[in-house]
Amino acid sequence: MYRIVIEREDDVYMASTIGKRVAEDCGLNKSQQTKLVVSIMELTRNIVFYAGKGELLIKPDPPYVIEIIAIDQGPGIPNLDQILNNTVTSKTGLGLGLSGVQRLMDEFEITSTIHLGTRVRAVKWLNERQV
Repeated sequence: MYRIVIEREDDVYMASTIGKRVAEDCGLNKSQQTKLVVSIMELTRNIVFYAGKGELLIKPDPPYVIEIIAIDQGPGIPNLDQILNNTVTSKTGLGLGLSGVQRLMDEFEITSTIHLGTRVRAVKWLNERQV
């Protein structure tokens, strides 16, 4: 497992570099690697821009999954349903937002509490379908 403290833009690139290496080591094809790395970049940029500080966990579990967990103690997301449905967009990030991460990954869970922070769990399957 990899734990990356996210505080600055440099940490976003560190996390994405580690994510790419893990994806390669786990045998994901280039397209799947890109989906994982873009998701990591989006989640970590959200931490930098909205929470200021947090952490990203990258948990490879071959031959099954790569699990990504982003955690912060930021302001929380008051309009989570609107953000996940693309009703509200952000001026930051890659333009994909949380709904983009939800589409790019195979599993997606988010919990957010106002004034306490946000936790996102996203999983990329290493095979076509894990049941």
